[in-house]
Amino acid sequence: MSTTDRTTGAQPPKARGDRRSPRTATTAPGPPARQDSTAPPLRPPAAVGWAYLMVIVATLAAIASNVFEIRHQVETGVAGAATTGDLALTIAFCALFGFFAEMLRAGRQWGRVLLTIFTSLGLVFTGLGLAQLGGRPLVGPLQASLAVASLIPSVIGLVLMYVPSVNRWMAAVRDRSRTISPRLRKAVLTVHVAISVGWLGLVTGMFAMSVTGATTHDAELQAAMYRTMSLLDEIFLGMTSMFALISGVVVSAGTKWGLLRRRWVATKFFLTMGVMILGFSVIHQLILEANTLVDEGAPVRGGRLDGVGWAMSGTALLALLALVFMTAVSTYKPWGTTRWNRAPATNTAANTAANTAARTAPRPARPSVSEGQS
Repeated sequence: MSTTDRTTGAQPPKARGDRRSPRTATTAPGPPARQDSTAPPLRPPAAVGWAYLMVIVATLAAIASNVFEIRHQVETGVAGAATTGDLALTIAFCALFGFFAEMLRAGRQWGRVLLTIFTSLGLVFTGLGLAQLGGRPLVGPLQASLAVASLIPSVIGLVLMYVPSVNRWMAAVRDRSRTISPRLRKAVLTVHVAISVGWLGLVTGMFAMSVTGATTHDAELQAAMYRTMSLLDEIFLGMTSMFALISGVVVSAGTKWGLLRRRWVATKFFLTMGVMILGFSVIHQLILEANTLVDEGAPVRGGRLDGVGWAMSGTALLALLALVFMTAVSTYKPWGTTRWNRAPATNTAANTAANTAARTAPRPARPSVSEGQS
């Protein structure tokens, strides 16, 4: 037998086997894993629908409570700029909670995150109002009843949003639906930067006015400073901080950065919530107390206004330093990733190993020149 005959007789079975084996090794394990990770259930679990319903009920009860407070302000003749701000916030909350609830039903992870954040903040603020510890006091038993009516479905909705069936469903659909489009990301990022700059400017101005009010000996100047602070607090400060938080969560949870994947993003998130709570439960109360003392004719120096003025200055400085620190953190992006970033990293490593195995798998043997000549 010639060399050509030996080559021709030995090669075809090996070549046919090689053509089948790489295809089996490369493609057989891959598609099932991709199908399991990207194919969501046709319908969300029942707990999602119940959580959606609870959030809507709690939102409607909270809106009714706000409307009752606005009507009380109009009836008692104290309606003014603050009433306009309350009405704007009520409309904004109605639209935003409805939108976030729809995003929850669509399987958007950032929608569930935002619902969780604002439902939790609502629970905190409503609890402070019921306990007369912060914010605007609840007016009468009807508004208190509406506040309680919003607390109960809020707690139920929060629990239902994180039951195992919902977690499994969210994990199945998050790969396709957790990120927002690049165009929307740029738009939301622009809004976030603009609002954050405005928030920083507002807090800086309020710090300057609080120091002026605490150090001046002019009663008229002091009253003007505290009334201006009250105006900014009631109209702009709450909405600015709220929309800065919303836009920041959308930009982080809806993009590759993630809300809790990187330490600098998580730090900004918790600091933002902390500054919001500080403004609502401490600074707002001090501004109300300062204006009450001014209206009662309290002495400019040597009385309770001294303590209130310096307390406002200290808390405003604390908020200002926190905002400046968050600005620096956004610029330098330090500290690396958190432990919640390990799962995506593991999946990426597994995919990389699979791709490497596919590249190094034996390829079909090409026919020799002698085969073509035989």
